[in-house]
Amino acid sequence: MNTVQDKMDFIILAAGNGNRFLSADLSARRSKQFQLLAGRMVLLHSLDAISQWPSCGQIVIVLPEASVENDILNYLEKEAKEIPVSVCFASGGSSRSASTLNGLKTLSTLTPNKLVAIHDAVRPFVPHQVLDDLYAACAGGADAAIPSLPMTDTVKHVDQTKTVLNTIDRGTLKRAQTPQAFLFDKIYRLHQENADKRGKQPVTDDASLAETAGLTVVCVEGSSQLKKITFAEDLNIMQNQQTEIRTASGFDVHRFSTEKPGPIMICGVAIEHKYGLIAHSDGDVGLHALCDAVLGASSNGDIGQHFPPSDEKWKDTSSAQFLQFALEKVKEAGGSVTLLDVTLICEAPKIGPHRDKIRERLAEITGLPLNRLSVKATTSERLGFTGRGEGIAAFAQASVRLPTSYGEQG
Repeated sequence: MNTVQDKMDFIILAAGNGNRFLSADLSARRSKQFQLLAGRMVLLHSLDAISQWPSCGQIVIVLPEASVENDILNYLEKEAKEIPVSVCFASGGSSRSASTLNGLKTLSTLTPNKLVAIHDAVRPFVPHQVLDDLYAACAGGADAAIPSLPMTDTVKHVDQTKTVLNTIDRGTLKRAQTPQAFLFDKIYRLHQENADKRGKQPVTDDASLAETAGLTVVCVEGSSQLKKITFAEDLNIMQNQQTEIRTASGFDVHRFSTEKPGPIMICGVAIEHKYGLIAHSDGDVGLHALCDAVLGASSNGDIGQHFPPSDEKWKDTSSAQFLQFALEKVKEAGGSVTLLDVTLICEAPKIGPHRDKIRERLAEITGLPLNRLSVKATTSERLGFTGRGEGIAAFAQASVRLPTSYGEQG
């Protein structure tokens, strides 16, 4: 949308300890920004949406002041390398304003753009239309712009005893959201000045500093998608509202070779048989069918599209690689696989004796627990090519949970 020099930088605040979230669910061991939503870390949903906005510049992620668990940090660093824009990390402070200042300081060392937006990581879904509107408002002359929504409930003014004093006119009230956009130099200076004050102003959102300083702050239309995760129940509700279950099927067949001896590969397990299979890869019909089912559920085509048999690169390749590729596509979309089911059709070899080993191997390949993996077998009552022992076939189904906005972002 804009030239390189017109990019807007971002600071994503992920430094909170999530006390309100954790107190609501004592079993939650990690702060809300590191919880999983639709199979992907809440923080990474924010990062994905922002980094894919065409006018996104550099991104600074502010992490907790105390050290982050190594597995989380390593994972974040790995994911950051896959992001299409520059991403770096800063350490948070003892308050939201201190964390924001640390983020701004880090950004100041990176030759910042004229505009910067500050976002709470626990608002995981960020519509690009909101970012467009924020940019337009600041580019149009405002010192700051914030997304906001109207108050829909009646608002009461109460005293300390919770006695209602009066009803407030909600027509003049707005609910502020993030990201909030600013002229970098001005918001950086305001945070520096506030940090130097003895009785420093509590900052619940960055726009409050701009308001107090008399800067022009304008509101743009917010979005219900920008809902913030505060309590554990918020995450549960968002999980249901922001995701959907998709199911797709897959099918594959391979012919036996009278010239090539077994064993044959079935769902990653080598099973003895007098005949081998005619195939470009390892001919694993179970994994091929599962791969197509997963690709179908995430609308990513089919196995032949990604691994064409005409390409010598895939000759004799383990089909586990194909299924793992399909699963990675679901992960990249912010989703998770909820069930894999495969039915193998052949007269021989007998599948039953190998069923447990097959499920265990599928668990190794996919990383899914056994209770999400189903393996069934049947014959075709000696009818058709499988009944005549000419080959083996497999039907598969996959169910995945994906964000409802999948495929619509940007």
